[in-house]
Formats: sequence, structure tokens, C-alpha cells
Amino acid sequence: MSRLIAIIASCLVLFSCTSKPVKKSENPGSLYVEGVNLMKAKKYDKAINKFSDVRDNFPFDPMALISTVKLGDAYFERKTYDLALMTYEDFFKAHPEDENIPYVLLRIGECYEKLSLSLDRDQAYTLKAIERYTYLMNRYPSSSYAANAEESIKRLNQKLADRELYIGEFYYRTNQYNAAITRLEYLLKKYPHTVGFDKALYFIAMSYKALGDPVKSNEYIEKLQKEYPHSKLNKSSNSRGVRQTLKSSKKEFPPIDQSSTKRREIDLRPQIIKASTKGETVRVTPDKQQAGQTDKDKSGLGFIDRTKRIDIVSDTMEGFDKEKMVVFKGSVVARQDDLYIFSDVVETFLNEESNEISKAYAKGSVKIVKQDRTATAQEAFFDNIKREIILKGDVVVFQGQDKITGNVITYYINEDKVVVEGDPEKRARAILTPKPKNQ
Repeated sequence: MSRLIAIIASCLVLFSCTSKPVKKSENPGSLYVEGVNLMKAKKYDKAINKFSDVRDNFPFDPMALISTVKLGDAYFERKTYDLALMTYEDFFKAHPEDENIPYVLLRIGECYEKLSLSLDRDQAYTLKAIERYTYLMNRYPSSSYAANAEESIKRLNQKLADRELYIGEFYYRTNQYNAAITRLEYLLKKYPHTVGFDKALYFIAMSYKALGDPVKSNEYIEKLQKEYPHSKLNKSSNSRGVRQTLKSSKKEFPPIDQSSTKRREIDLRPQIIKASTKGETVRVTPDKQQAGQTDKDKSGLGFIDRTKRIDIVSDTMEGFDKEKMVVFKGSVVARQDDLYIFSDVVETFLNEESNEISKAYAKGSVKIVKQDRTATAQEAFFDNIKREIILKGDVVVFQGQDKITGNVITYYINEDKVVVEGDPEKRARAILTPKPKNQ
């Protein structure tokens, strides 16, 4: 019996030694300072441990927020951009009004930019970077980080332009002249101030010449000569020098990766939302003469232009012929000129007779960005038959300094009417900033 007691006692002593909690000899402030010093010494793994200690062990301490941001910085400096992105995104979602959000948005954009693939690969990360930079500029225009975002957008637009030129040139060299013209004319319209514009003009001219259309070919040759008089390609289409220039610059093209980039021309009608509203449930009917001015009038909440195509990029795409449905899943990005729609999933339903889109449903972290207008919601439903757009779930719409929030925002296209609804626990709200009298 005495021996049993001794064994139990020894076990208690053993477990009391091994299970003794770690002594918190360091406070959050000292852990943070140590982490910063370790980052300066480029000891990122150790710095990550320090910042993680503050975040995990002192979650309610004021130092936890800035430590989380620095944790993302440590991952970024260690070049583990996926982990940095996850850290920054989680911070943005958890603390959307924190003073560090402009910096965090810039970092999110930089992470997507670092993860962006080469020109022959899917550019979804590039589009996401532009979306984050654009949101930063629109939401925090006076922030010092907005200028950085603007420069980054120019750089990424150049990359997208380079991709269009790359693909257009590929089509030209493989004798797919109509495809080359379509791609390169899109480049001229979408990216007019980018490097390589002269090359696009030349390949369009040569494509029209190959198709037996000398009028259009000469039109682009003249434009090339006028706008780029010093370009090496600025010679007549029959010039030996031009042919030699192209021959010397000819290169082998790797296959364009479209396995993870799914595109479909989709008309996500209806066209616009126009209103400014406040109160729990408000109906607004704007002037009918202004209802269709989507290009000239940038007031209201207008996003979609039904006259233009929409390109959709996603991780996967599934088509269901029987149901006449196409489903895009995983980091979905829909782009229409300067309009971007982001969500986790987009489901499109086709009209059986016309094979056009009759309905589209976006769900999961829905975000719509166009110029100075940004809308976020949990779901967005576009009904082309009923002529309705419905945004649901924690809806927030920004235009400049104006802000509208509600649980559901419904726009009735034919009636040109907007309804903003709150929920029983949270009323709808509008913050509208008057314009100067001279505007």
C-alpha cells in the first residue's frame, strides 16, 4: 500500500513538472518589440513566432491588432505570400474600420501581385490585385497609400495589355487573323496608353492585309505612321525592313494556359441602379430622362452596362446542358471594362430559346467595383426576366463619400425604382455628402 502511494506521489511530481504552464514573463509590448527587431535582423521565422504569441495569447490587448499586421509583414518578407495574404485578408474582414486598413489593403494588393502568374497563364491574381488597389483608392483617396496603389494599377494594366498583345501576336503568327484583330482591337480600346501600342497597330494592319482588306490595313498603317513616327515598325506594309524586323523578333510561343481560366461572354442584365436613399424602407424614382445615361451620368448606384460583354475568370467551370446552367466556382472575377465583380460562386441560367443569360446569381463575399462606386453583399441576384437586381446580406454601397447600408437593396429596372430594407435588429442607413454648389 505504501509502495502504491509512493508510485502515485512520484507520478504527481512528474506531471506537475511536465505540465507546468509556460511562464508569461514577457508582456505583449516586449514581444512586439522583439518581433520588430528580429524582422530588422531578417530572422523572419523567429519574428513570426513573436507576433503569433501576441495575437494568440493576448487577443484582447491593443498590441494584438498591430502584431497581426506585422505577422503578415513577416510572412511577406519571408516571401510566403499565400500566408501573408491570408493573414491580411483575415485582418481586413475582422477589423474593417481599423486605422491600419489602408496599409493592409495595399499589402493585399501586393500579395496578389506577387502571386500573379506569367503572361501565358491565368491572370486572376492580377485582376484581384487591381480590385484591391482600386478599392483602396476609392475608399481612402486621401491616404498616402492611394498614390502607391495608383502606380501599381498602371503597372498591372500594362501587364494585362502585354498579355493581350502576346495572345494577339500568337494568333497572327498562327494565321488566325480574325482572332488576332479581335484581341488587338480590344487592347487598343482598353489600354490606350500602354507600351506596345505601335506593335498592336502593326499586327492589326497585317492581319487585315492577310484577310484581303487593304482599306482597313492602310487605315491602321496610317495611324501607326502618325502616332508613332519613330517606331521601327513604322514602314510600309511591303517594306523589306518591316518584314526583316518581324523576322528577327520572331519567337516561339508556349501554349496559352486556359485550363484554369474559364471565359464566357455573359450579358448580366439588367443595366443600372440609380438612387440615393435613407430610412428603413425608401422608394426613389429618378428623372426618366436620366435613366439611361449610364456613361454620361455617374451619379446613383449604376454598375452594369448591358450593351457590353463580360469576361468571367474562375478556378472551375461546369456546364449543365439539361438545366441550361453554367456554374463558375472559386475566386470568380467578372470584368466588363472598368467594372469588376468578385464572388466565390456565380451561377448563370440560359434562356432555352435565345441561349442568352436570363438570370445570374453571385454568392459568397460578393463585391462590385466600378470607378468610385463599390458595393459589397453576401449575395447578388440579376433577373433579366423580371428586370430586377437584388443585393442581399449586409449590403454596403459606397459612392465617393456617400454610403448606403441595408439588409436588402432591390432595384426594379422597368420602374426605375430602388427599395432599401433593413432588418428587425439593424435599420437601413444612408450617409449622403452634399455636392458643392458649383457642381
